[in-house]
Amino acid sequence: MITGTTRLVALLGHPVAHSLSPRMQNAAFAARGLDWAYVALDVPPELFRDAVVGLAASGFAGANVTTPHKVAAAQLAESEL
Repeated sequence: MITGTTRLVALLGHPVAHSLSPRMQNAAFAARGLDWAYVALDVPPELFRDAVVGLAASGFAGANVTTPHKVAAAQLAESEL
């Protein structure tokens, strides 16, 4: 169950509905007894930067990126250095 104290981690991609990552990551969190949840977020490329800013503002513990966002993530990281 996700509560107000659950730490959130996201997978940003487009599409992501087919991803097995949430199932695997959530099983690992449960096995470790962590109050964490991994969610897949379908983010169109034109909204990627806004999504990353939103995750940070919302207190997400972290995120992974998948196609087509890997290059955009690297560029965003470089621009913030």
